[in-house]
Amino acid sequence: MKRLLTMILLSMVLLLISCSNKTDQTEVSKKEYQIYYIDSKSSGIVSEDYAPNGQTKEYLVQELLEVLQSDPKNMVYKKAIPDNISIKDYSIIDNQLIINFDSNYSQLEGIPEVLCRATVVKTMCQITGIDFVLFNVNGQALIDSNGVQTGLMTSESFIENTAAETNYKVTLYFANETGDLLKTTTRNIYYTDTAPIEELVINQLINGSTEMGLYSTIPDGTTLLNISTKERICYVDFNEKFLDSIPGIKDEVAIYSVVNSLVELPGINKVQFRINGQIVEYYNNTPFDVLFERNLSINEDNQ
Repeated sequence: MKRLLTMILLSMVLLLISCSNKTDQTEVSKKEYQIYYIDSKSSGIVSEDYAPNGQTKEYLVQELLEVLQSDPKNMVYKKAIPDNISIKDYSIIDNQLIINFDSNYSQLEGIPEVLCRATVVKTMCQITGIDFVLFNVNGQALIDSNGVQTGLMTSESFIENTAAETNYKVTLYFANETGDLLKTTTRNIYYTDTAPIEELVINQLINGSTEMGLYSTIPDGTTLLNISTKERICYVDFNEKFLDSIPGIKDEVAIYSVVNSLVELPGINKVQFRINGQIVEYYNNTPFDVLFERNLSINEDNQ
């Protein structure tokens, strides 16, 4: 009798454990991930719910990378990784995922490249045990348009909110107190598909700074008429008020306040100015009809 009772109790325990395991597995399989995509105007990132089949870190990495290369359910979204770009291989080292793309990745420039990174990193960092993502191109660390390695990225490296509005960290250059050198500051600015990031950077400069020790370089009344970027050259068109230099601000400080701030953005290496749609030969006594490149020699931090 005791033996029979023992066997019954043992059977009940095994049944409970079995039910518990099934419940746990169901909970794991029900966990949903956000797969990030690029919106229809390539101006922000959006996401869709996804319930993966895999449960281990290794399987989830493989599965989610495949999903990122597939078309989203919403037909107006764009896949994270374009068709012409392939993942050659990837590796997992501790909590780091290293993705090696083919050479076609180098064709991505500017905001589209940043958004591609954002979609991949934010998707993959949801996997437990993946805290960092590193991009390689043909086995070499990815270099951005400013010649800097992108390095290890986390989900916090890219911040998005609703309505496809993206929070982007920019570096701005203003004048110092004496007006003969530049000083830098960083700001997080939000942009959507209503305006390019270049336009928002210029508007930040036009609005000036409220920080102690930073002074405006763009005269009151200046209006940005147009701005566009093509083949890494940013074309900036101001009204004539831009030529009314601020007393005490050196010409090169006013010019490179704009140039350096724009060249900090991915995909921009040079800047050409226009005034009312026309190239102007001089800004006061400074040649103004040339392509300007970044000049850090007049940055106060480098003195």
